Amino acid sequence: MSSQENRECGIRFRFHPVQRDQYPNRYPSTERLLHWCAVFDREGMAPLEGGASSGNLSFRTPSGFVITPTRSRWKGHLAWKNLVEVVRADWSDYALHFLGETPPSSDSFLHEKIYVDRPDVEAIFHGHDEIVLQHAANLAKEMDLAFTPREIPFGTKEDALETSASLGENRYIIRKGHGFVSVGGSVDEAGDYSLLVHTRALEMAKTPNSP
Repeated sequence: MSSQENRECGIRFRFHPVQRDQYPNRYPSTERLLHWCAVFDREGMAPLEGGASSGNLSFRTPSGFVITPTRSRWKGHLAWKNLVEVVRADWSDYALHFLGETPPSSDSFLHEKIYVDRPDVEAIFHGHDEIVLQHAANLAKEMDLAFTPREIPFGTKEDALETSASLGENRYIIRKGHGFVSVGGSVDEAGDYSLLVHTRALEMAKTPNSP
């Protein structure tokens, strides 16, 4: 666990949450998002950190985006009504208006910024994949992955702006000290690529002197 992840334990969010309704809307992509939550749990791509599963998964909606809630313990055990729909992001007040039982993920402003910057992106998956971080340099070279230039406290405006800028037109970025972000034109596309990079990292770990 990195120094930043140690500091994150117990922190819920830095934004001001504004609840608009108790439940999110249910969409055709909802079930696929829940499927990938289970995959992230199973593959160790959203490990427990500080009593909650790390990472966050979302997909775009007509009003904003649906995302996993803050500090959910096992993402693979979430039901559709446990998800959160962000319907407004106010950057001036750093407030998020949402539909759901609990506030959205602490990285919600990062997701919002990427959706604004990348009209082609329909889903964003963030995980804390230790095996990917261990082989980050080789993976980046082999698969042409992007990197954030420095470690920034998660959940901040600075993190959202810099990570989205560093992602650019790429489909996957390794966040220094803070896992990865995979984006796609669909929920399955974002999930498949996350799993592809994870699987390649596992292969590198099993192969001595892997390039």
